[in-house]
Amino acid sequence: MKSLIRRWRDETRGNVAIIFALSIIPILSIVGVAIDTQMTMTQKNKIQSMIDNAVIYGARSMQAGKSRADVTKDVNQYVAALLKQQKGNVSCTGVALEYVDGKQDINATIMCSQPTTLSNLFGQTKMDFRVRSGSTYGIGKLEVSFVFDVSGSMGNSGKMNDLQVAARDAVDTLMPANSNLANPDDVRIAMTTYDTAVNAGTYFKAVTNKNEKRTISATYCSKYRGNGTCKTWKTATTYVDSSCVQERVGSQAFTDADPGPNAWLEARDPEYVYDSYRRRWNWTSIPDCNDFGPLPLTHNKSALKSYINSLDDYGRTAGHMGVAWGWYLLAPTWNSVWPTGSNALPYDEPDAAKAMIMMTDGEFNEYFSSGQGDSFDQAKKQCDAAKEKGVVIYTVAFKAPKQGRDILSYCASSSDFAFTPDNGQELKDAYKLIAQSISDLRITY
Repeated sequence: MKSLIRRWRDETRGNVAIIFALSIIPILSIVGVAIDTQMTMTQKNKIQSMIDNAVIYGARSMQAGKSRADVTKDVNQYVAALLKQQKGNVSCTGVALEYVDGKQDINATIMCSQPTTLSNLFGQTKMDFRVRSGSTYGIGKLEVSFVFDVSGSMGNSGKMNDLQVAARDAVDTLMPANSNLANPDDVRIAMTTYDTAVNAGTYFKAVTNKNEKRTISATYCSKYRGNGTCKTWKTATTYVDSSCVQERVGSQAFTDADPGPNAWLEARDPEYVYDSYRRRWNWTSIPDCNDFGPLPLTHNKSALKSYINSLDDYGRTAGHMGVAWGWYLLAPTWNSVWPTGSNALPYDEPDAAKAMIMMTDGEFNEYFSSGQGDSFDQAKKQCDAAKEKGVVIYTVAFKAPKQGRDILSYCASSSDFAFTPDNGQELKDAYKLIAQSISDLRITY
């Protein structure tokens, strides 16, 4: 019996060894294919990124006036340089480009091979894959708001002139003369300014429910009793002719809600205050604002450049109000305020984008509703709310002090979208880079 058991055990071990030897081949094959497939997919993703960038590079070359032959050469040199930096021994053919007649579109295809590792043991020496990409000029529909700081400090050292030159160039970049857009209305720009306050211009009534020319009144105590209570109440009136507004207050303070009941903006009115020095009541003067209101979305380049040429410096810096009005110009909820041709697209409009370019040269140092925080705090809330709606924010801190740079850095959609130019040429470069980024090429597949 012992002899039989010993013989059976020896035979079983032999069978197991044979079975294991036979199974190791398919196991290694499965593992090898899995590993090599993963390596190949990693390389494919890297090549995809290369080709995406390459078609953008090529399309920009074509827009610069290069021939298709030169563009093809440029793209292949670009990809070849990137491939040399890659690990994994991947090899690729040249990039095949297809051009769309009458457009600035480029379609690219590249074939690549990734050497295998374990799969090589079973006769599969490489894994082939194809990568395709394409580009087309610009986002289908684009809405941009320019927000200009025109406070008093902008009148120093030629800064206003530098801003005007940079802004005009940015308009030309966003709306090139040789644009192939099927509809020129696909790219629209709006503009607004801010200083001590914002001039609502012809839209004052629509956003405040008040007239520019108006009489306001205030009730005050003209005589007190000995116990401190008021004995005689009087009403004082004064005449106001101004379209300046200050920040919105209440539950809609940091939203893009349509102006209306419980959501009106505050008109900048004088206040009736007691002058303890002279022992009498007086109306305060109205903090003035610049002479013209916002320019709603338009594709009229002449109107845009005329607006830029009219910029003039005045007052202090209510930056949070600039952010708010830059957002209002892009908000579809404000379409009841703007002319029909300036109506903003829905936030979820397919193939569309909204961007704001916020500029300052100073600190945010003017605000009227202390209960909502200072200008810095209110600007942060406005920027957060606008970005949550999908508005991309670019910022330009032109020769600005630290606080100005800090708030614009916070407001920018990313650190790459925040610019800090220190002279006129850098300001011009910043606006041009922003305009190019906004009108950048998109990857179509």
